Amino acid sequence: MRFRPLPTLFPGSHSFEVGGIAQRYHVHGSGPVCVAHPGGPGINWAYLRTPALEEHLTMVYVEPIGTGASGRLPSHPHGYTRERYSRFLELLINNLGVCRVHLLGHAHGALIAAHHAVHRPERLAGVVLYEGAPATGHGYADGTGHESEQAVAGRTAGPVLAASEAVPCVSSLDEDLTPDTIDDRASLRGLTVPAMVILGRNDVSSGSEWGREVAEVIPGARLLVLKDGGHSAHVDETASFTRAIRDFVQDVPAVRTAGRTVVATGRSAHSPTARRARG
Repeated sequence: MRFRPLPTLFPGSHSFEVGGIAQRYHVHGSGPVCVAHPGGPGINWAYLRTPALEEHLTMVYVEPIGTGASGRLPSHPHGYTRERYSRFLELLINNLGVCRVHLLGHAHGALIAAHHAVHRPERLAGVVLYEGAPATGHGYADGTGHESEQAVAGRTAGPVLAASEAVPCVSSLDEDLTPDTIDDRASLRGLTVPAMVILGRNDVSSGSEWGREVAEVIPGARLLVLKDGGHSAHVDETASFTRAIRDFVQDVPAVRTAGRTVVATGRSAHSPTARRARG
């Protein structure tokens, strides 16, 4: 029997408002729901679109507040902290109307996904931290890899970025201009959501050692190293990237106690709530 998807998950673009701020997202594919948060902050979502994943999963691509057709905070271009992104992410997930989703975050989006998984794990079936880090500073590019993500956008077959959207237009400072300091090394040790870490061995933007450290501190995390991948591993090694995430979604009950590293060589082992998201 085939089930008709919920209206919130019909293919195409959707939006809803929270406290007068629009949150836009884009749905492609079919299967278990995976919400994907792009990097930046301030990068157009389209560079992260992966049609190969859409053959296995219902991909929900977040268009973060402060970018594209999503709304702006009154404090724009400031105030776009991980906590505020996570609040909007929570509302988006609730709005979808499904029990649990998988969450994929890339680069700065991985920092947001990690924060969300630690502080709001209730609706998550699993989390994929793609080119993330346990902290910022000390050699990891905070902000994170704008140039790299723009380059990816130019190499993908997806929508071409408008010139006005190719350049980051938001900061990661809070409304009072204080930095959004990130150090998740302690909190990630208590993560209860099944986790997978993906990194490209040749990533010169984030540095693969940071992804390895993320995997080391998360109990039972699965680590995938894409030996020919860089910061844009979903483009560099699409087949291995797709297979790994597909398998993770299928295997997620076993991932809690199945911490391991896989080096990919072309084959892979193995009703909305109306709370304000501002403030």
